[in-house]
Amino acid sequence: MFRPTLLRGSNEPWLFPGENGGCKDAKTLSGQITERIEKATGLRITVHQFRHAAAAMWLKHNPGDYETVRRMLGHRSIQTTINFYCGLETMQANAVFGDMVRKLMKLDPEPA
Repeated sequence: MFRPTLLRGSNEPWLFPGENGGCKDAKTLSGQITERIEKATGLRITVHQFRHAAAAMWLKHNPGDYETVRRMLGHRSIQTTINFYCGLETMQANAVFGDMVRKLMKLDPEPA
C-alpha cells in the first residue's frame, strides 16, 4: 500500500530507497523519522528513543512479554531486553492484579 509512495517511481528492492539509487543511509532515515514524529506530535524524539517508547508501550499492554520486545528490537539475548526493560510494566502488572482481585471479590462477596 505504501510501497509505491516510498519508491517514488523507482524499482529499487529497498524498503526505504534513496533518491539517487540504493537505500537511504541510517543517518538520513533517522533524521527523517525524528522530523516526522515532531511534525505529527510536537515531540522531538530520536529513533533510539522511539525504540524505547515502542518497547514501553508493548510492555504496558503485555506485562512480562520480553520475548516480543527482544524480537522487535533485535536483541540477541533475552537478558539484554530484561535488563533494560524490567520494571517498566510494574504499574500495568499491578493494575491487572487489582482487576483480578476485584473480579474475585465479585464472585465471592462474603469474607471467609
